Amino acid sequence: MSGSLAATLNRTERWFVRAALPQMIADFSARAQVVPRMLPLLSGATVYWLLQVASVPTFLTLVLGLLVVAAIWPFTAGLNGRRPPRLSRGGLIGVAVFFGVLFVVGGPLVHAAWPGAFSEELAGPSGDVSLIVGLAGLFIYLAVFAGAYLATAYGVVAALRHALGDLAKGLADVPRSFGRSLPVVLFGTLFLFFTGELWQLLDRLSWVRVWLVLALLTVIVGLATWRVVKGYDEDPVGPTPTPQDLAEACEGTPLAGVDVPPAELQPLQHSQEINVLVLLTVRQLVQAAVIGLGLFLFFVALGLITVQPETAETWIGHEPTLQIGLPVALFKLAALLASFGGVSFSTTSMTNPDYRQEFFEPVLRSVRRPILVHSVYQALLRRS
Repeated sequence: MSGSLAATLNRTERWFVRAALPQMIADFSARAQVVPRMLPLLSGATVYWLLQVASVPTFLTLVLGLLVVAAIWPFTAGLNGRRPPRLSRGGLIGVAVFFGVLFVVGGPLVHAAWPGAFSEELAGPSGDVSLIVGLAGLFIYLAVFAGAYLATAYGVVAALRHALGDLAKGLADVPRSFGRSLPVVLFGTLFLFFTGELWQLLDRLSWVRVWLVLALLTVIVGLATWRVVKGYDEDPVGPTPTPQDLAEACEGTPLAGVDVPPAELQPLQHSQEINVLVLLTVRQLVQAAVIGLGLFLFFVALGLITVQPETAETWIGHEPTLQIGLPVALFKLAALLASFGGVSFSTTSMTNPDYRQEFFEPVLRSVRRPILVHSVYQALLRRS
């Protein structure tokens, strides 16, 4: 392989990562691509954990953790112009063990030097706080490693960045989106706002449980996206492209101006299909979150106008707990109804023909371009 072609392919692989489709990289594997790209997040999470154990203020630990991530990121993401590092099998095991030791052993050592984050009462009769800190570090490490692996392997962070970027570019269309979506979702949720039983339920429900309900509804959006894309035979690959289609798709990518070889679109591998579904799901979730935010503000304003303190007390059954002068139950109920509305809009935008054409089809079409670029990338790999 010539040096110029190798450099072009390396830049194309970084382009796939930025496009939130890292699974399109040839021979994508944990030790070659995923774990090396996880190093910034693992390092930042380790610094955050150890500083939290040492009772350093949370804001400072967060800032220092982000600084560590920012310092390491250019070297592992190839932003310094070099190919991102690759790990051997021994290197992969070494990375996992190294950070595991920092979490499990480093935590108790830091706590022994600077106690305070964990009280002695947590240890119970044994009085061994170090064991509690070590076990907490183990569970947190496993959660961080698994979350970082999945997010890196399927481009979750890049997908979120693209979705937010598309939202920023389309701010002028947000009022139109609200105008199209709010009447539909309000029809199914507005009457629930004036239900006294819901006010009682939400007043007693902790914020942790409210967030768990929101997480459950997020899962529903993901499953709905999977159902639409897979169940209705939506094919992101599309028809066979012409050479002109391939050349146009490569414009603005590292393959721009390259002599495009004959290329055929191959069916996506299972991991690549999951990657595409993750990308579509994240974009749907961002759309649902925008609609949900609008609904949340609407319900809070509606409560401020229509629900008097005496009415809230009658519905709840006792004097409500207030936050910035409003019942806390109002914010919980607004968040719950807004999440229902967001899920309703997200599923409607994928299934209703009119809304689908306006909100979901552009997202599906945006996926075809990187798939065309991938076909050219594969053809160049075979030619090299």
